[in-house]
Amino acid sequence: MTEQTRAEPEETGPAPGVEPAGSGAASGPSGGPVYALNLFDLADREEYLAYARRSSAEVARHGGRVVALGRLRRVVTGDIAPRQVLILVEWESEASFRGYLDDPALADLHPHRENGSAAYVWHLFDRLDDLRPLLKAVTM
Repeated sequence: MTEQTRAEPEETGPAPGVEPAGSGAASGPSGGPVYALNLFDLADREEYLAYARRSSAEVARHGGRVVALGRLRRVVTGDIAPRQVLILVEWESEASFRGYLDDPALADLHPHRENGSAAYVWHLFDRLDDLRPLLKAVTM
């Protein structure tokens, strides 16, 4: 395995070969709910605690809700290196997520997350009511 490095989220659109959710999606580019999957390792306890003390209230203030917290139990399969921590946040929209990231009042908060974590994976997912539209789009 290669060493993973922390990367800030980018506004680059879907990954190569991945189409954005289309018809049948409960949300999407029009602004419905999105899920932010956060996977990371803890790197500096004090830095991450400084982030955690404020982040819950700020996430809520910007339209987010933590729906799951997890600690890695074991690796079953996967293409990425395992991470210690999982946080799944539901955001009202991608705009609310961007508002959290871009809020100038939080400029002092985000560096605590960055310095307190390592090997950060941060992906946004559109909310779906079911998988049938995606399964129909798969060509065999």
